[in-house]
Amino acid sequence: MKLTKDQFLEAGFIFEKANGNSHSDFEKKIIAESELTQYKPTELERIIVDGLNSGIYKNEDERVSGYWSLSKIGNRNLITEYKKWLLTELENENGIAVFQILIGLDRLDEPAFNENRSGRGADETELNLKDAENYLKK
Repeated sequence: MKLTKDQFLEAGFIFEKANGNSHSDFEKKIIAESELTQYKPTELERIIVDGLNSGIYKNEDERVSGYWSLSKIGNRNLITEYKKWLLTELENENGIAVFQILIGLDRLDEPAFNENRSGRGADETELNLKDAENYLKK
């Protein structure tokens, strides 16, 4: 099953809800209207992981959306997957995807970013690529 960008947004909100996060009325509406609520969060997580691993998401924007939604889960078992994806995205110099994976790892309390950095932005491509390289060397 291949998710759309909108469905990745829905999945992220569903994961947040499952983790007890509160939502705005807009986010609640998105969840209420989502067909993805028919899946348990663990099933939805597996669909996304399997899709990313199968290579069905050909463009970087799609993968970034997948990484973003998974970052809302808080499942430390995804660290191995994130590391694998980080290596691939780093090798292909996909700066936005690398940044989103670093964010996902950071949310799992992984030391993905250099602790001395004063900021973290998607536009800091060189720093993000360097942090990714250093993280993977650990």
